[in-house]
Amino acid sequence: MTDVLSTPRLVLRPFVPEDGAEMFRVWASDPQVTRFLRWTPHKDEAESLALARQWAADRQAHQWAIVRGCDGQLMGSIGVVPAEDDPALWEPGYCLGRDFWGKGYMTEALDAVVRHLFADHGVDRLGCCHAAANPASGRVMEKVGFHYTHDVMCHKFDGTPLPCRSYILYKEEYLSKL
Repeated sequence: MTDVLSTPRLVLRPFVPEDGAEMFRVWASDPQVTRFLRWTPHKDEAESLALARQWAADRQAHQWAIVRGCDGQLMGSIGVVPAEDDPALWEPGYCLGRDFWGKGYMTEALDAVVRHLFADHGVDRLGCCHAAANPASGRVMEKVGFHYTHDVMCHKFDGTPLPCRSYILYKEEYLSKL
């Protein structure tokens, strides 16, 4: 189950079905936000509503709504899944509405998730990747402590190849810097 996490500026909480409309408006329909992701922009609010319902109903998932603490504004999402080829390796993924870029919110959210996974879930290592054409995402990872390991070819859900850069972070390495 997804626990509620707090940072100085954010609340990371489980999604609720009602988040779908705001998700669509803030990030899921924006081609600028989704251009480096595996999925295409949502075509209508119903698509975002269905995803919010799915995330809200899945009690095994770790998928958080990123909410600004001062006003409750839904800003994006962050989640983790076990790697397909290595279930001991967990992989964070994230998305943030364009209005919130460049303010350190995603670094703050990723750091909270990393800390939570290492401290409370027995995770020993995390792997992340980003589209090679999106170095800003790599900077978020590096600020949290991830380090680059190699280039890899991923694929969008429609099969389109997506050159990516892979990163790793070990629990001991992360905790030693706290």
